[in-house]
Amino acid sequence: MKILLTGGGTLGSVSPLIAIHEQAQKENKDWDWFWVGTKKGVERKVVQSLKIQYEWVCTAKFRRYFSFKIILDPFLFVAAFFRSLLIINTVKPDVIIGAGSFVSVPVIWAAWLFRKKIIIHQQDIRPTLSNKLTAWCADKITVSFEKSLQDYPKEKTEWIGNPVRDALLSGNADIAREKFDLRDDLLCVLITGGSSGSFALNKWTWENLDDLCKRANIIHLTGHDKVNSEIKHENYKQIEFLSSDMFHVLCAADIVITRAGISILTELAYLSKPAIIIPMPGSHQEDNAFYVENEKAAIVYRQDKLDDRVARDVVNLINSADERARLSQAMGELMKKGGRERMIEIIESI
Repeated sequence: MKILLTGGGTLGSVSPLIAIHEQAQKENKDWDWFWVGTKKGVERKVVQSLKIQYEWVCTAKFRRYFSFKIILDPFLFVAAFFRSLLIINTVKPDVIIGAGSFVSVPVIWAAWLFRKKIIIHQQDIRPTLSNKLTAWCADKITVSFEKSLQDYPKEKTEWIGNPVRDALLSGNADIAREKFDLRDDLLCVLITGGSSGSFALNKWTWENLDDLCKRANIIHLTGHDKVNSEIKHENYKQIEFLSSDMFHVLCAADIVITRAGISILTELAYLSKPAIIIPMPGSHQEDNAFYVENEKAAIVYRQDKLDDRVARDVVNLINSADERARLSQAMGELMKKGGRERMIEIIESI
């Protein structure tokens, strides 16, 4: 069987697809794998490192805001569609799987013309535009959250959770504690604004560092080129970005202060981590955060409400083992487990 995975531009749409590939390898499935992504996206090196054959198509967005690029987008999409037709006709995949990115739209539409089997996966609470545009031609739609079942046709939609990569499941807290010289008598708080960082979250962290470092080890992921070398403190580790060590640090963290991207929420749910969430304003993250808050699985603040009161609440959480345990349990129940295993069964069934 030949499987064509499509997604890219960011790693958000890539991670669950890689998790599916990892699970198939784990189950010794003798399948051929192909990937269609963007020409220069971050996913290309990751995918090629897994020895998956990679092809690219032009990236055209269906913009819902003004930009001069709107003029070029229709031409780019047409080019991407015809290139997708060529790829599908050449590769001849049996199943195409996308997890929500603009690059997947022309690929999936082209696959439909060839009457290929199509699976799309909805990660976030808010349906992505790319999935809205491809849902009509999908044979199967899978979703991360139960609430998303109402957004797609009932007869072909299934709640499976979000597939996670092997690296998350093999995280080791002891490795992180040794590597970052964390004090054993203090809890560990991880603060992260995502891969690009968050100016607002960084500023809040530095303003409240004295109170936080008195009570916990602080690992602060600032984002690329956002480290402030003038700020130093006992029990404080300031890092631009973590790659292979990220999952070790997540395992070591007793509390995580973070954005509300679907990748980090999935990881928190699988690891049952107490969390304080500050969603990116005006984005799909607000929908994710509202859902998590409604499920009482995390403490949520708006970015414009970041102040010393939030710092006091963090300190209270550090001091309250009962509240951490409550949040941990609720977060662990937020997302169904076994998504990657179920996806392999779905691929075989269609």
